[in-house]
Amino acid sequence: MDNVLRHFKKAALKGGEALNKIADVFDSNDPLIILPYRGYANAKRLFLKGRVLEDENIFQGKSESEIRNLIDSFKRFETDEMPNAKVRLTVNNQTFEAITDEEGYFTFDEKWHTAPQKNAKNRWFPANLKLVEASHKEQPSIAAKGEIYYPSYNADYGIITDMDDTVLQTHVTSLFRLKMLYATFIQDGSQRLPMEGIVDLFQAYVRGGDGKKDNPVFYVSNSPWNLYDLLEEFLQTQKLPKGPILLRDYGIQPSGDFSGHKMNTITHILEMYPKLPFVMLGDTASKDADFYIELAKKYPNRIKAIYIRQTRNTKNARRVAKLIEQHSNINAVLVDSSKEMINHGRKLGLLHFGKK
Repeated sequence: MDNVLRHFKKAALKGGEALNKIADVFDSNDPLIILPYRGYANAKRLFLKGRVLEDENIFQGKSESEIRNLIDSFKRFETDEMPNAKVRLTVNNQTFEAITDEEGYFTFDEKWHTAPQKNAKNRWFPANLKLVEASHKEQPSIAAKGEIYYPSYNADYGIITDMDDTVLQTHVTSLFRLKMLYATFIQDGSQRLPMEGIVDLFQAYVRGGDGKKDNPVFYVSNSPWNLYDLLEEFLQTQKLPKGPILLRDYGIQPSGDFSGHKMNTITHILEMYPKLPFVMLGDTASKDADFYIELAKKYPNRIKAIYIRQTRNTKNARRVAKLIEQHSNINAVLVDSSKEMINHGRKLGLLHFGKK
């Protein structure tokens, strides 16, 4: 705890430099950019979300400066959005258009055609985005490249996982949440750490029960879209499987538990791939167990296993333990480590740790 406080004190002592840089964050004359988030698709439909914002010139890559990381954290949350902008998506010689909402978000949830061949090695479609109209700014041509994931034909199940304290160490249950605040605002994506054993576990999930599959992973979190670039960098740095990252909007409309973000997002994934069963991972710091058990009831025989990682012994953690006990007919397991998930997964035939 003292170590965390020292880091915050160190950052505060450099406050003069920080305040000058933070002032630049509020400059509304920055050029516009398109930020596409990873999408996903089946043979008939595609889904891709993104945002149109003013470019705050956030540093990308590994940073050695706590002050720079703190400034970039301010920039991520002090966004200048572009509502009512028209964005054009071109993928596989097909074109779609969408209008941004009050927070600058656009969503493509469209019918399409021309799925990849069964022997296609690349499961990611390039998606070209272009800003067609912006209400109060004259801009040069603004474009961005996104990606849309199409699961492999040989996948025998998918993985849907929470991020905070399930994959990524966020210390959300730490005392006064000081460790969580330090990790969120002072560390960049390359400095964040995974939960123990999670990298090996997820790589094994992707390979499947015979070690030869290409199972998809979907990262579904209540973290805000503002942290997308950090999570993307974290996954890449730790060599975790590449997959769509689906976060929540903290803007004007209610979101998270209030709007059913996780339930709606996971339901959309299950409906998108109706023949694919799933493994779901979460933790006792949130309502992951509630969502997953409810989905297991709604979609019988679609959920192969539910793993809920134990965090601190809180009131909610004890409630989750009772909830799992009350639903013994659902394959939900309370675990303390990735090793327990590996052993359980082997028994179910989900994992193979032999030669690839």
